[in-house]
Amino acid sequence: MKALTALDIGTSKIVALMAEVDSYGDIHVIGLGECPSKGIDRGYITRLDLAVASVASALKDAQEMAGVKTSSVVLGLSGPTLKSQNEKDLLNIAPQPAEIDYSHIQRLIEKAILRSKEEGYEILDAIPRKFILDEQEGVIDPVGLLGSKISAEVHIVKIGSSLVKNTEKVILNAGLSINARFPSAIASAEAVLTLEEKEEGVLLMDMGAGLTNFAVFSEGSILATGVIPMGGLNITKDIAHFMKITNEQAERIKIESGYALADVVNETERVKIKPRGEEREVAVSRKQLAEVIQIRLEEIMERVSESLSSQGVNLDTLHAGIVITGGSSKLAGIKEFLERYFDLPVRVGFPTGIVGLKEKVQDPAYATAVGLIKLSYKKHTEERLVSRSYTENRENNNSFNVYNLLMKIKSFFRDIM
Repeated sequence: MKALTALDIGTSKIVALMAEVDSYGDIHVIGLGECPSKGIDRGYITRLDLAVASVASALKDAQEMAGVKTSSVVLGLSGPTLKSQNEKDLLNIAPQPAEIDYSHIQRLIEKAILRSKEEGYEILDAIPRKFILDEQEGVIDPVGLLGSKISAEVHIVKIGSSLVKNTEKVILNAGLSINARFPSAIASAEAVLTLEEKEEGVLLMDMGAGLTNFAVFSEGSILATGVIPMGGLNITKDIAHFMKITNEQAERIKIESGYALADVVNETERVKIKPRGEEREVAVSRKQLAEVIQIRLEEIMERVSESLSSQGVNLDTLHAGIVITGGSSKLAGIKEFLERYFDLPVRVGFPTGIVGLKEKVQDPAYATAVGLIKLSYKKHTEERLVSRSYTENRENNNSFNVYNLLMKIKSFFRDIM
Protein backbone atom coordinates (compact mmCIF):
# COMPACT_ATOMS: atom_id res chain seq x y z
CA MET A 1 0.00 0.00 0.00
CA LYS A 2 1.06 3.59 -0.39
CA ALA A 3 2.86 5.43 2.36
CA LEU A 4 0.85 6.78 5.29
CA THR A 5 1.75 10.22 6.59
CA ALA A 6 0.95 11.56 10.06
CA LEU A 7 1.18 15.20 11.01
CA ASP A 8 1.45 16.25 14.65
CA ILE A 9 1.31 20.03 14.96
CA GLY A 10 2.68 20.98 18.36
CA THR A 11 3.48 24.23 20.11
CA SER A 12 7.26 23.75 19.98
CA LYS A 13 7.67 21.57 16.90
CA ILE A 14 5.87 19.93 13.99
CA VAL A 15 6.43 16.22 13.39
CA ALA A 16 5.77 14.54 10.05
CA LEU A 17 6.00 10.75 10.12
CA MET A 18 5.78 8.48 7.08
CA ALA A 19 5.29 4.72 7.18
CA GLU A 20 4.45 1.73 5.03
CA VAL A 21 2.63 -1.44 6.10
CA ASP A 22 3.84 -4.81 4.87
CA SER A 23 1.73 -7.87 4.02
CA TYR A 24 1.92 -9.02 7.64
CA GLY A 25 0.46 -5.76 8.93
CA ASP A 26 3.76 -4.54 10.40
CA ILE A 27 4.21 -0.78 10.31
CA HIS A 28 7.59 0.32 8.96
CA VAL A 29 8.58 3.93 9.59
CA ILE A 30 10.37 5.17 6.48
CA GLY A 31 10.55 8.93 6.99
CA LEU A 32 10.67 11.45 9.80
CA GLY A 33 10.70 15.23 9.52
CA GLU A 34 10.72 17.85 12.24
CA CYS A 35 10.56 21.62 12.21
CA PRO A 36 10.19 24.23 14.96
CA SER A 37 6.61 25.50 15.10
CA LYS A 38 6.19 29.03 13.87
CA GLY A 39 2.87 30.81 13.58
CA ILE A 40 1.31 28.22 15.92
CA ASP A 41 0.45 28.46 19.60
CA ARG A 42 -1.31 25.69 21.58
CA GLY A 43 -3.22 24.49 18.52
CA TYR A 44 -4.16 27.97 17.31
CA ILE A 45 -2.81 29.36 14.05
CA THR A 46 -1.40 32.81 14.78
CA ARG A 47 0.22 33.52 11.40
CA LEU A 48 -0.77 31.56 8.32
CA ASP A 49 2.36 31.95 6.18
CA LEU A 50 4.74 30.90 8.96
CA ALA A 51 2.59 27.90 9.89
CA VAL A 52 2.41 26.76 6.24
CA ALA A 53 6.18 27.07 5.89
CA SER A 54 6.75 25.05 9.07
CA VAL A 55 4.44 22.25 7.95
CA ALA A 56 5.97 22.19 4.47
CA SER A 57 9.49 22.00 5.93
CA ALA A 58 8.68 19.05 8.19
CA LEU A 59 6.96 17.19 5.35
CA LYS A 60 9.83 17.90 2.94
CA ASP A 61 12.34 16.33 5.33
CA ALA A 62 10.13 13.28 5.90
CA GLN A 63 9.63 12.76 2.15
CA GLU A 64 13.32 13.10 1.42
CA MET A 65 14.16 10.50 4.05
CA ALA A 66 11.42 8.16 2.80
CA GLY A 67 12.24 8.68 -0.87
CA VAL A 68 8.54 8.97 -1.73
CA LYS A 69 6.05 11.79 -2.14
CA THR A 70 2.83 12.21 -0.21
CA SER A 71 -0.32 14.06 -1.16
CA SER A 72 -2.40 13.55 1.98
CA VAL A 73 -1.95 13.38 5.74
CA VAL A 74 -3.74 12.08 8.80
CA LEU A 75 -4.01 14.95 11.23
CA GLY A 76 -3.95 15.08 15.01
CA LEU A 77 -6.08 17.84 16.49
CA SER A 78 -6.04 19.43 19.92
CA GLY A 79 -6.38 22.81 21.51
CA PRO A 80 -7.90 24.70 24.44
CA THR A 81 -11.38 24.37 22.91
CA LEU A 82 -11.34 20.55 22.83
CA LYS A 83 -13.84 18.88 25.15
CA SER A 84 -15.82 15.66 25.47
CA GLN A 85 -19.11 14.32 26.78
CA ASN A 86 -20.91 10.98 27.00
CA GLU A 87 -24.40 10.82 25.52
CA LYS A 88 -26.91 8.06 26.27
CA ASP A 89 -29.80 7.24 23.98
CA LEU A 90 -32.45 4.57 23.53
CA LEU A 91 -33.86 3.01 20.38
CA ASN A 92 -37.03 0.92 20.34
CA ILE A 93 -36.65 -1.88 17.79
CA ALA A 94 -39.94 -3.84 17.82
CA PRO A 95 -42.60 -5.09 20.26
CA GLN A 96 -41.15 -8.60 19.89
CA PRO A 97 -37.38 -9.30 19.93
CA ALA A 98 -35.82 -8.64 16.52
CA GLU A 99 -32.29 -8.91 15.19
CA ILE A 100 -30.00 -5.94 15.80
CA ASP A 101 -28.01 -4.78 12.79
CA TYR A 102 -25.53 -2.01 12.15
CA SER A 103 -28.22 0.44 11.05
CA HIS A 104 -29.59 0.46 14.62
CA ILE A 105 -26.15 1.26 15.99
CA GLN A 106 -25.65 3.94 13.40
CA ARG A 107 -28.96 5.56 14.36
CA LEU A 108 -27.91 5.62 18.02
CA ILE A 109 -24.59 7.24 17.10
CA GLU A 110 -26.36 9.80 14.93
CA LYS A 111 -28.78 10.61 17.75
CA ALA A 112 -25.86 11.10 20.14
CA ILE A 113 -24.11 13.39 17.65
CA LEU A 114 -27.28 15.39 17.12
CA ARG A 115 -27.78 15.84 20.87
CA SER A 116 -24.20 16.99 21.37
CA LYS A 117 -24.02 19.52 18.54
CA GLU A 118 -23.01 22.96 19.71
CA GLU A 119 -22.65 26.23 17.85
CA GLY A 120 -19.02 27.04 17.15
CA TYR A 121 -17.87 23.41 17.59
CA GLU A 122 -17.21 20.47 15.28
CA ILE A 123 -17.64 16.82 16.23
CA LEU A 124 -14.17 15.31 15.99
CA ASP A 125 -15.01 11.75 17.05
CA ALA A 126 -17.99 9.65 18.20
CA ILE A 127 -17.08 6.34 19.85
CA PRO A 128 -19.65 3.84 21.21
CA ARG A 129 -18.71 3.00 24.80
CA LYS A 130 -21.19 0.35 25.87
CA PHE A 131 -24.58 -1.11 25.00
CA ILE A 132 -27.60 -2.32 26.93
CA LEU A 133 -29.86 -4.76 25.07
CA ASP A 134 -33.28 -4.80 26.75
CA GLU A 135 -32.14 -5.28 30.37
CA GLN A 136 -28.82 -6.95 29.54
CA GLU A 137 -25.85 -4.74 30.40
CA GLY A 138 -22.25 -5.20 29.34
CA VAL A 139 -23.00 -6.04 25.70
CA ILE A 140 -19.85 -5.52 23.65
CA ASP A 141 -21.21 -6.18 20.14
CA PRO A 142 -25.02 -6.28 19.88
CA VAL A 143 -25.16 -6.93 16.11
CA GLY A 144 -26.85 -10.25 15.37
CA LEU A 145 -28.43 -10.50 18.82
CA LEU A 146 -32.17 -10.26 19.43
CA GLY A 147 -33.84 -7.53 21.40
CA SER A 148 -36.80 -5.16 21.60
CA LYS A 149 -34.83 -2.08 22.53
CA ILE A 150 -31.21 -1.07 22.66
CA SER A 151 -29.45 1.79 24.37
CA ALA A 152 -25.92 3.04 23.92
CA GLU A 153 -23.51 5.41 25.56
CA VAL A 154 -21.43 7.27 23.00
CA HIS A 155 -18.27 9.24 23.75
CA ILE A 156 -18.30 12.51 21.82
CA VAL A 157 -15.16 14.60 21.27
CA LYS A 158 -15.60 18.09 19.85
CA ILE A 159 -13.38 21.09 19.21
CA GLY A 160 -13.77 24.71 18.20
CA SER A 161 -14.68 25.15 14.52
CA SER A 162 -12.34 28.06 13.87
CA LEU A 163 -9.34 26.13 15.23
CA VAL A 164 -10.17 23.22 12.91
CA LYS A 165 -10.79 25.37 9.84
CA ASN A 166 -7.59 27.38 10.29
CA THR A 167 -5.51 24.23 10.81
CA GLU A 168 -7.06 22.65 7.73
CA LYS A 169 -6.27 25.80 5.74
CA VAL A 170 -2.61 25.44 6.70
CA ILE A 171 -2.57 21.86 5.38
CA LEU A 172 -4.33 22.80 2.14
CA ASN A 173 -2.02 25.77 1.56
CA ALA A 174 0.92 23.40 1.98
CA GLY A 175 -0.44 21.51 -1.04
CA LEU A 176 -1.90 18.54 0.84
CA SER A 177 -5.28 17.00 1.51
CA ILE A 178 -6.47 15.56 4.82
CA ASN A 179 -7.17 11.83 4.80
CA ALA A 180 -8.45 11.61 8.38
CA ARG A 181 -8.60 13.54 11.67
CA PHE A 182 -8.23 12.16 15.18
CA PRO A 183 -8.04 13.72 18.66
CA SER A 184 -4.37 13.84 19.60
CA ALA A 185 -4.99 12.22 23.00
CA ILE A 186 -6.67 9.20 21.39
CA ALA A 187 -3.77 8.87 18.96
CA SER A 188 -1.24 8.95 21.80
CA ALA A 189 -3.27 6.34 23.68
CA GLU A 190 -3.22 4.12 20.59
CA ALA A 191 0.57 4.30 20.55
CA VAL A 192 1.39 3.64 24.21
CA LEU A 193 -1.47 1.95 26.09
CA THR A 194 -2.10 -1.79 26.41
CA LEU A 195 -5.50 -3.47 26.23
CA GLU A 196 -5.04 -4.63 29.82
CA GLU A 197 -4.53 -1.06 31.01
CA LYS A 198 -7.68 0.07 29.25
CA GLU A 199 -9.64 -2.75 30.86
CA GLU A 200 -8.34 -2.03 34.36
CA GLY A 201 -8.77 1.73 34.04
CA VAL A 202 -6.01 4.16 33.13
CA LEU A 203 -5.33 7.86 32.74
CA LEU A 204 -3.21 8.73 29.70
CA MET A 205 -1.52 12.14 29.81
CA ASP A 206 0.40 13.48 26.82
CA MET A 207 2.33 16.48 28.10
CA GLY A 208 3.77 18.59 25.32
CA ALA A 209 5.18 22.09 25.28
CA GLY A 210 1.93 24.05 25.25
CA LEU A 211 -0.81 21.48 25.89
CA THR A 212 -1.41 18.56 28.22
CA ASN A 213 -3.83 16.19 26.52
CA PHE A 214 -5.50 13.43 28.49
CA ALA A 215 -7.76 10.45 27.93
CA VAL A 216 -9.31 8.12 30.50
CA PHE A 217 -10.18 4.49 29.73
CA SER A 218 -12.34 2.22 31.86
CA GLU A 219 -13.56 -1.34 31.20
CA GLY A 220 -11.92 -1.29 27.79
CA SER A 221 -13.55 1.86 26.43
CA ILE A 222 -12.88 5.56 26.52
CA LEU A 223 -14.53 7.49 29.33
CA ALA A 224 -13.19 11.06 29.12
CA THR A 225 -11.03 13.21 26.86
CA GLY A 226 -9.70 16.69 27.49
CA VAL A 227 -6.87 19.16 27.34
CA ILE A 228 -5.19 21.64 29.68
CA PRO A 229 -3.62 24.63 27.87
CA MET A 230 -0.37 24.31 29.81
CA GLY A 231 2.74 22.21 29.40
CA GLY A 232 6.50 22.10 29.44
CA LEU A 233 6.85 25.57 27.93
CA ASN A 234 5.16 27.05 31.00
CA ILE A 235 7.84 25.43 33.16
CA THR A 236 10.57 26.80 30.91
CA LYS A 237 9.17 30.32 31.10
CA ASP A 238 8.93 30.10 34.90
CA ILE A 239 12.60 29.13 35.10
CA ALA A 240 13.56 31.96 32.75
CA HIS A 241 11.60 34.49 34.81
CA PHE A 242 12.86 33.29 38.19
CA MET A 243 16.51 33.07 37.17
CA LYS A 244 16.46 36.08 34.81
CA ILE A 245 17.77 34.06 31.86
CA THR A 246 16.62 33.49 28.28
CA ASN A 247 14.00 30.89 27.41
CA GLU A 248 16.62 29.01 25.40
CA GLN A 249 18.95 28.79 28.39
CA ALA A 250 16.05 27.88 30.69
CA GLU A 251 15.03 24.99 28.41
CA ARG A 252 18.56 23.66 28.39
CA ILE A 253 18.86 23.87 32.19
CA LYS A 254 15.48 22.21 32.63
CA ILE A 255 16.57 19.27 30.48
CA GLU A 256 20.09 18.94 31.89
CA SER A 257 19.57 19.73 35.58
CA GLY A 258 15.85 19.98 36.28
CA TYR A 259 14.00 17.64 38.65
CA ALA A 260 10.29 17.38 39.38
CA LEU A 261 10.54 16.87 43.16
CA ALA A 262 12.40 19.49 45.18
CA ASP A 263 12.73 17.62 48.48
CA VAL A 264 14.88 14.86 46.98
CA VAL A 265 17.44 17.29 45.54
CA ASN A 266 20.58 17.90 47.62
CA GLU A 267 20.72 21.48 48.88
CA THR A 268 24.43 21.71 48.14
CA GLU A 269 24.04 21.05 44.40
CA ARG A 270 24.52 24.03 42.11
CA VAL A 271 23.66 24.89 38.52
CA LYS A 272 25.61 27.39 36.46
CA ILE A 273 23.61 30.07 34.64
CA LYS A 274 24.34 33.33 32.87
CA PRO A 275 21.69 35.91 33.86
CA ARG A 276 20.70 38.65 31.46
CA GLY A 277 23.18 41.55 31.55
CA GLU A 278 25.84 39.53 33.36
CA GLU A 279 29.25 38.90 31.83
CA ARG A 280 30.08 35.80 33.86
CA GLU A 281 28.26 32.67 34.89
CA VAL A 282 26.89 32.37 38.41
CA ALA A 283 25.92 29.30 40.42
CA VAL A 284 22.37 28.86 41.69
CA SER A 285 20.75 26.19 43.83
CA ARG A 286 19.52 23.14 41.93
CA LYS A 287 16.97 22.67 44.69
CA GLN A 288 15.49 26.11 43.88
CA LEU A 289 15.32 25.08 40.23
CA ALA A 290 13.38 21.97 41.25
CA GLU A 291 11.03 24.07 43.39
CA VAL A 292 10.14 26.24 40.40
CA ILE A 293 9.45 23.12 38.31
CA GLN A 294 7.41 21.40 41.02
CA ILE A 295 5.18 24.43 41.67
CA ARG A 296 4.19 24.65 38.00
CA LEU A 297 3.69 20.88 37.72
CA GLU A 298 1.38 20.98 40.73
CA GLU A 299 -0.70 23.68 39.06
CA ILE A 300 -0.97 21.69 35.82
CA MET A 301 -1.97 18.51 37.64
CA GLU A 302 -4.49 20.42 39.74
CA ARG A 303 -6.10 21.61 36.51
CA VAL A 304 -6.12 18.03 35.17
CA SER A 305 -7.74 16.79 38.40
CA GLU A 306 -10.41 19.49 38.25
CA SER A 307 -11.23 18.66 34.64
CA LEU A 308 -11.46 14.94 35.41
CA SER A 309 -13.68 15.60 38.42
CA SER A 310 -16.01 17.77 36.31
CA GLN A 311 -16.40 14.82 33.91
CA GLY A 312 -17.24 12.42 36.74
CA VAL A 313 -13.97 10.49 36.69
CA ASN A 314 -13.04 8.77 39.95
CA LEU A 315 -9.27 8.32 40.01
CA ASP A 316 -9.58 5.57 42.62
CA THR A 317 -11.15 3.30 39.98
CA LEU A 318 -8.13 3.57 37.65
CA HIS A 319 -6.34 0.44 38.82
CA ALA A 320 -3.72 0.60 36.04
CA GLY A 321 -2.81 4.09 37.20
CA ILE A 322 -1.30 6.73 34.94
CA VAL A 323 0.72 6.59 31.74
CA ILE A 324 2.58 9.81 30.96
CA THR A 325 3.93 10.44 27.45
CA GLY A 326 4.86 13.38 25.25
CA GLY A 327 8.08 15.41 25.23
CA SER A 328 7.68 16.70 28.78
CA SER A 329 7.40 13.16 30.15
CA LYS A 330 11.19 12.99 29.82
CA LEU A 331 11.64 15.53 32.62
CA ALA A 332 13.68 13.89 35.38
CA GLY A 333 11.61 12.86 38.39
CA ILE A 334 8.22 13.33 36.77
CA LYS A 335 7.23 9.68 37.34
CA GLU A 336 7.96 10.00 41.05
CA PHE A 337 6.19 13.36 41.22
CA LEU A 338 3.01 11.95 39.66
CA GLU A 339 3.05 8.88 41.91
CA ARG A 340 3.19 11.11 44.94
CA TYR A 341 0.66 13.66 43.67
CA PHE A 342 -2.03 11.19 42.54
CA ASP A 343 -1.11 8.23 44.79
CA LEU A 344 -1.32 5.94 41.75
CA PRO A 345 1.18 3.76 39.88
CA VAL A 346 2.82 5.61 37.00
CA ARG A 347 4.86 4.61 33.97
CA VAL A 348 6.32 6.58 31.07
CA GLY A 349 4.69 5.57 27.77
CA PHE A 350 6.88 4.74 24.79
CA PRO A 351 5.33 4.11 21.35
CA THR A 352 5.06 0.43 20.42
CA GLY A 353 3.98 -1.66 17.44
CA ILE A 354 6.36 -0.17 14.86
CA VAL A 355 9.57 -1.18 13.10
CA GLY A 356 12.13 0.95 11.31
CA LEU A 357 13.81 4.01 12.84
CA LYS A 358 13.00 2.48 16.23
CA GLU A 359 15.95 4.12 17.93
CA LYS A 360 14.53 7.49 16.89
CA VAL A 361 10.75 7.06 16.96
CA GLN A 362 10.37 4.94 20.10
CA ASP A 363 10.41 8.12 22.15
CA PRO A 364 7.52 9.62 24.15
CA ALA A 365 7.80 12.81 22.07
CA TYR A 366 6.52 10.88 19.03
CA ALA A 367 3.57 9.15 20.68
CA THR A 368 0.93 11.20 18.87
CA ALA A 369 2.55 10.81 15.44
CA VAL A 370 2.98 7.03 15.84
CA GLY A 371 -0.61 6.69 17.08
CA LEU A 372 -1.89 8.63 14.07
CA ILE A 373 -0.09 6.22 11.74
CA LYS A 374 -1.61 3.21 13.52
CA LEU A 375 -5.13 4.70 13.46
CA SER A 376 -4.72 5.67 9.81
CA TYR A 377 -3.77 2.11 8.88
CA LYS A 378 -6.77 0.70 10.71
CA LYS A 379 -9.04 3.18 8.97
CA HIS A 380 -7.57 2.13 5.63
CA THR A 381 -8.08 -1.54 6.51
CA GLU A 382 -11.69 -0.90 7.48
CA GLU A 383 -12.45 0.88 4.22
CA ARG A 384 -10.79 -1.86 2.17
CA LEU A 385 -12.65 -4.69 3.93
CA VAL A 386 -15.99 -2.96 3.65
CA SER A 387 -15.45 -2.22 -0.04
CA ARG A 388 -14.46 -5.82 -0.73
CA SER A 389 -17.44 -7.15 1.21
CA TYR A 390 -19.85 -5.02 -0.76
CA THR A 391 -18.31 -6.32 -4.00
CA GLU A 392 -18.50 -9.96 -2.90
CA ASN A 393 -22.07 -9.49 -1.75
CA ARG A 394 -23.12 -8.20 -5.17
CA GLU A 395 -21.19 -10.86 -7.09
CA ASN A 396 -22.32 -13.83 -5.00
CA ASN A 397 -25.79 -12.55 -4.21
CA ASN A 398 -25.51 -14.19 -0.81
CA SER A 399 -26.98 -13.16 2.50
CA PHE A 400 -23.74 -11.86 3.99
CA ASN A 401 -24.59 -8.94 6.25
CA VAL A 402 -22.08 -6.19 5.51
CA TYR A 403 -23.49 -4.25 8.42
CA ASN A 404 -22.34 -7.03 10.71
CA LEU A 405 -18.80 -6.70 9.39
CA LEU A 406 -18.92 -2.96 9.86
CA MET A 407 -20.06 -3.30 13.44
CA LYS A 408 -17.39 -5.85 14.26
CA ILE A 409 -14.79 -3.47 12.92
CA LYS A 410 -16.37 -0.70 14.99
CA SER A 411 -16.17 -2.95 18.03
CA PHE A 412 -12.52 -3.66 17.27
CA PHE A 413 -11.80 0.04 17.09
CA ARG A 414 -13.54 0.57 20.41
CA ASP A 415 -11.47 -2.16 22.05
CA ILE A 416 -8.17 -0.73 20.86
CA MET A 417 -9.09 2.86 21.71
